[in-house]
Amino acid sequence: MATNSPMAKLELKLDQPDDWLYDRSVLGWVINPTLSKQLPFLYRIFSLYCKLYFGLTGKSYLKGGRELFRFLSNIFYRLSPDQYLELELSGYKVFLNPTDMRLFQVVNELASGDTDTRVLSQLLSEGDTFLDIGANHGSFAIVASKMVGANGFVLAIEPQPRLANALEKSLTANALCKFQIHNLAVGDTDGEIELLVPIGTSGSAGIFPEHSATHQYKTFTVPIKRFDELVDWQKFTGKVLLKLDVEGSECAFLSGSSKMITSLKPTLIIEIHPTSLKAAGTTGVRLKELLQALGYTSYREMNDSDRTFALQDLNTDVQRNVVMKMA
Repeated sequence: MATNSPMAKLELKLDQPDDWLYDRSVLGWVINPTLSKQLPFLYRIFSLYCKLYFGLTGKSYLKGGRELFRFLSNIFYRLSPDQYLELELSGYKVFLNPTDMRLFQVVNELASGDTDTRVLSQLLSEGDTFLDIGANHGSFAIVASKMVGANGFVLAIEPQPRLANALEKSLTANALCKFQIHNLAVGDTDGEIELLVPIGTSGSAGIFPEHSATHQYKTFTVPIKRFDELVDWQKFTGKVLLKLDVEGSECAFLSGSSKMITSLKPTLIIEIHPTSLKAAGTTGVRLKELLQALGYTSYREMNDSDRTFALQDLNTDVQRNVVMKMA
């Protein structure tokens, strides 16, 4: 596992891609006393503000939420720089980066049966292997680590050091299986890259400025390796399920893992993200061509397990996760 210095350069841009995190659909759980009472005092202030604002205004967007969260979380970090938020959620014990606003969506993914994580129950069995590429806080990996049981295996890739450390704590607390966490990036080359991490939401971190550096962001220099050479994938157990969410680097990852994919034929959960593909200088058409060359032939929507469509008909102009399989 590689480690990186917490020091980072700060840049300023104008856009705010984290706006969606301040919607009531994301923040509703902080009003739930069963969950909010687990939060440290400073975050309970944020919870109280949410309750009062949504209750009094009836609006769905938390005005002033960004400024309040950053103020309170920065105080928390200065007082306890090594501390994570620790929550009990529907049978999971999770550790969250306290300065990352995306933590609120992580709670939704684990506590409310989010569609994307719930689909794992249809795709994983005892003894299987789950690969979480672009894990972030690791909602998928945490859920999978219980589903695959003692004979299964979970491997997560997350280049952001603080998130990789949080995930290691979460998997140590939850996993029934063996697991590995690699704190680096994966692509079609070996070396180092500059990772761009938006201040507002770690989920948009990537290497392409038009996607990941459109507003205030940090930069980290992180190792990058080909997945085929990174791990001993010939020893993966059971069926393999691969979740891929790498903000425009999908084609590079697929090229750097082609030996594993063509040999093990994993089912693929992949984020279709037209904006990040454009920022990477590629297209949805190119992504589909690469997937077809690797052997994928069909896909289905995450919330519709009954209907399967030909991969060639996939609309890559709409952002969402889809499930792909080989013939």
